[in-house]
Amino acid sequence: MVSQSTKYDHLFKNIIPNAIGGIRIFSKDDEYVKPQDYDNVLNLENRIWAELFQNLEFLLDQYASREYLLGMRTLPIPNNMFPEFEAISPLIENSTGWTLVPVAGFLDEELFFDFNKKRQFPVTDIIRQSPRFEEKYAGIDIQNDEGYTPEPDIFHDIQGHIPFLMNKKYADFMWEIGVLGDEIIKNERGLGPDLTAHNLKRLQNYAWWTYEFGLISNTGESDRFRRAANDMDYEIYGAGIISSFDEITNVVKCAKGESERSRFLPYNMEEMVMTCFDYSNIQDRYYVIESMDSLYDSFRNNQELFWFEG
Repeated sequence: MVSQSTKYDHLFKNIIPNAIGGIRIFSKDDEYVKPQDYDNVLNLENRIWAELFQNLEFLLDQYASREYLLGMRTLPIPNNMFPEFEAISPLIENSTGWTLVPVAGFLDEELFFDFNKKRQFPVTDIIRQSPRFEEKYAGIDIQNDEGYTPEPDIFHDIQGHIPFLMNKKYADFMWEIGVLGDEIIKNERGLGPDLTAHNLKRLQNYAWWTYEFGLISNTGESDRFRRAANDMDYEIYGAGIISSFDEITNVVKCAKGESERSRFLPYNMEEMVMTCFDYSNIQDRYYVIESMDSLYDSFRNNQELFWFEG
């Protein structure tokens, strides 16, 4: 188990207490593997999926990144019912070597990075606003809206993350993050529990501001894959934005000058690793990369940022 040390937390910016309060987190001591029971998916759950998908379909077609759009075209992710993990996983494996692992919910860092270093992506089949979601969090005050929930549900996992894993460069990037996370957790440089906890938080911050809530500069080159041209300065590649109607509309409104709720900041890796985040609210900032290749290169060339020695 990774130490929860806060010894070096004073070095971070934007510290938010209890940022993941209420979310049930599974560890290696729990029964965290949970096969998808596809034959018993409720009609209500299919309807919730369909409403979420169809509310976002045209927004994503216009504003999501090229990698996402191409991934969606090649995967059997339906717009009117739950996706079937066993139909999707072999296609990803044939393309980039990744497979889907059905799990019970949010995993701790040790499990998540261990899966990723083996090119396995954990996915859950629970969905927001469903009876199963409400049963899981009975008596717990957690946001459970159509537009957003901090619990990574099937819509976030499949709709937000999985299309990107059809792209070889992106899939390798995710694998490299998993390998690094596993090395930090195993304290391979002998830095001790306090620095291990601190460096892990650096990596979690980086993951949050990139593959969860990252944007890319819009050059117009992706418009040939869209039904309507992207009319803002950015494309979306963060899965946390892609799977949230509230987050997407916030990005679009801020980009068009209709809201000042959030800022758009240039990609700055040193700043990002030291900037904490909040699971429970619309993001107050988004970091913008120039290209996906620049993201991959910067991560590979700045690994020492995740090995702070005190």
